[in-house]
Amino acid sequence: MEIDLKKENSKNIFFLMAASLVCSAFIQMGAASTTNLMNLVVIGGGSVMFSAVSLMITNIIPQSIKHKLVFTRLSNELPACRIDRLCQEDSRVEYSSVKSNWPDVFAYDITPDTRNSRWYQQIYKPVKNFKEVLQAHRTFLLYRDTFTGMLLILVGTSMWAIAADPKILGEIKPEVFLVQGLFVFLSFLAARVSGNRFVVNAVAVAE
Repeated sequence: MEIDLKKENSKNIFFLMAASLVCSAFIQMGAASTTNLMNLVVIGGGSVMFSAVSLMITNIIPQSIKHKLVFTRLSNELPACRIDRLCQEDSRVEYSSVKSNWPDVFAYDITPDTRNSRWYQQIYKPVKNFKEVLQAHRTFLLYRDTFTGMLLILVGTSMWAIAADPKILGEIKPEVFLVQGLFVFLSFLAARVSGNRFVVNAVAVAE
């Protein structure tokens, strides 16, 4: 099912990355560039090309690395490893009820990895095709992959600024890094929040 969800998201991820690149190009080339048709073609064509490349790279990066980046953890990065704490913080869930329904999942003396596995088997799998869970899963995958793509763009721009000949595009303006950093931060925040919400949604629906 995840492969299908990722395919559904590909177009949106592509356009979000293209938006970052177009904004960066306009800032780098200046407002005057918008009055020149050839500059517009270069900006548009370049943004499409680099967005496509970034999307391809994003799709081949292992999920485990993406999850480590989104949740800033080297181990037990998946949010279901912390489903007990997330449910206690979510007003939609009656914690005493879910703890009673799934004592194996919410036991206090199990490892985070075991908790994640039990959440997947006992809670997520029975409700994974419910509309609310599918939508939450789709949103998480969208922002997770968008964040990864935005991060690639920022890293690529940084490498260009360090290694490329300034005569080609000139020195990369600080505002370009500011805009790209904002795209990275917003997609990071959205991915993290939607990931946590996804695992709690499954509990709320299953309950």
